[in-house]
Amino acid sequence: MPARSFLTLTAIALLLFAAAGPALAADGPTFAVAVAALNLRQGPGTNYAILDVLRAGEAGAVTGRDAAGIWLQVKLADGRAGWVHGGYIAVNGDVAGVPVVQVAAAPWTTAARGNTIVFQASSGGPIYAMNADGTNLRYLTTGMDPALSPDGRWVAFTRWMGSSTGVKGDLWVIGVDGTGERKVHGDVQQPKSPVWSSDGKTIVINIQRGVSLSRLMCMPKEFSLPPEATDIEYRGDLICFKIARPWWRLRAVDVATGEFRDLPGDVISFAPTLDPRNAWRLVYVGDRGLVNLDMTNGNTWPLTGDPQDHSPTFSPDGSKIAVSYRQTDHWEVHVMNADGTGRVRLTQTPMTVLVDQQLKGQTPRSWNNAAPAWSADGKQIAFLSDRNGRWEIWVMNADGSNQRLLLPASALGGTPIRYEGMEERVISWR
Repeated sequence: MPARSFLTLTAIALLLFAAAGPALAADGPTFAVAVAALNLRQGPGTNYAILDVLRAGEAGAVTGRDAAGIWLQVKLADGRAGWVHGGYIAVNGDVAGVPVVQVAAAPWTTAARGNTIVFQASSGGPIYAMNADGTNLRYLTTGMDPALSPDGRWVAFTRWMGSSTGVKGDLWVIGVDGTGERKVHGDVQQPKSPVWSSDGKTIVINIQRGVSLSRLMCMPKEFSLPPEATDIEYRGDLICFKIARPWWRLRAVDVATGEFRDLPGDVISFAPTLDPRNAWRLVYVGDRGLVNLDMTNGNTWPLTGDPQDHSPTFSPDGSKIAVSYRQTDHWEVHVMNADGTGRVRLTQTPMTVLVDQQLKGQTPRSWNNAAPAWSADGKQIAFLSDRNGRWEIWVMNADGSNQRLLLPASALGGTPIRYEGMEERVISWR
């Protein structure tokens, strides 16, 4: 899941400058996009509407700037024009000489900050933000498992890259406006699933801490070996192998300093979520279902004991936990009380849909519904569903009623949303 590096894209942008030659530079400074995707906006700030999304290498002229020189007014060769953040483009020439352009104030105010949803298209792919009504969709960065800070100002995420010693990665934060990206903690094995403490000072993540091998398994020779198979040998008509099983641990990281401490847990301790009412309490996916952890004394005890519970997330008031539940052969969204009682299934494919599939000669298939995320007031839940044939973002009331489409697959311009069921956090709303 490695992300494309900024330096690589910058190099591509500079090569495009060389290919374009003096034609672009004749009347002043020029630019090329140096990130995978960049929002072209109506004005100099993230509170202005998005006009288009530019791709790596797209180039044009710099025609103006804001007073601080942070946002640049640009015009592309095909006539498109707008504003981009100067930190995500490669500039050829001196922008100090371009005029300062005054633009009318945008209608957005800080009162809207708490009404933002961030989501990933895929693990390691683009991360976007949008208003809670699905408007003002904008690209932020690349990475995985985005998580909004309690004050709604920052997004934590992780990013992996290959190395000679395995897959290493870092914990990052970026402003919800797409600025101020910085590394908080780095060079760890496959970091995932960042979650903020209620005071915004600590982020808990998963890290991989070695692997164990399962007992030897033997299958007919025709069996397709999984990619993680090791110690492969042939015994007559059988193929025998072992499966490498990663060990996952929890780590608490200080956001300001990057200092950390490793937390106790099961052999498999995955997908943490923190109780907003009790700062000491963390819930994670353990060896046999959801597990409680007291971070002050290291004690753990079972919460559900159901191995089909995945990706838990506390409601903002700490009274409920929503999970992605593996319902036989598909995913559904369940909600329970914070103590594990009172489980309710919120999503289910209508029987009329299954019957209609059968009447059409199709094998009945239940919709997948997964990756729940609570709204800031706890009254709604955003989630993924493939009921229209592709993964899309839906929203429903906290009791499961009024399920409606929030972001159609077409909104990302051909970039599909992917859900692998690997405890990834796709959506964050608070």
